[in-house]
Amino acid sequence: MTKVLSTRIEEDLAKRLERASKKSHLDKTSLIRIVLLKGLAEFEQAEAIENYKQGQISLGKLGDLLNLNKWDTLDLLKEKQISLNYGKEEFEDDTKIL
Repeated sequence: MTKVLSTRIEEDLAKRLERASKKSHLDKTSLIRIVLLKGLAEFEQAEAIENYKQGQISLGKLGDLLNLNKWDTLDLLKEKQISLNYGKEEFEDDTKIL
């Protein structure tokens, strides 16, 4: 099911959209969908990372939200230069597993 949404954009942005549409050989509607999806993914990633940094979600939950395995999640945090939320409780849990 699809839903029609409308919005107003600045003239400069409309011109940029038109140029990008011609350059990519995509109609404006398809291009807008692609840009919207990419922008939402970036927004959701930033939001999830911020929740992780504030200790509101765990490393595993962060990976789940971003659809990443543990190693890719760790790589992302390293890339973003974000410290692990790894305290005494997590250490004790890990030592029990070992």
